Amino acid sequence: MSAPERARRVCERKNDIQQLSAEQRQLAGAIQSSQMDLGRGYKIHKQCHPVRVYGPVTTTCKKVGNLTECTEFRPEAYETRCIETPVSLSPDLERQNIQAWSSAQIQVSQRLQEAWKNCTHFVERLSPEEAFQQYQ
Repeated sequence: MSAPERARRVCERKNDIQQLSAEQRQLAGAIQSSQMDLGRGYKIHKQCHPVRVYGPVTTTCKKVGNLTECTEFRPEAYETRCIETPVSLSPDLERQNIQAWSSAQIQVSQRLQEAWKNCTHFVERLSPEEAFQQYQ
């Protein structure tokens, strides 16, 4: 494995890089959601709850002497059901949120690039054994 490949594998496991990546994904999701709400003209409030559902009846019979005994079984499971309710929104507030999240996303992106650069420069100079120690 080459030094850049070792560095990539080690650095992608670092906590600070994982946290910055997660924050970047969260901000991108919030921006996309808000843009969709603006395009639609309203927000959608989603309320979910588990509901018990039953599967098909399974009948099992066994013969005991001259008698046949049958039992029925109906498997039980839970599935999530959601109710979506349209909710009005404030277009100005949504645009302000998008602007704030976009600025935050730029800052997070810069911090992530810097963390990657520092990590890869450090790990690329390590021997394979030292890089493996960092990987663990």
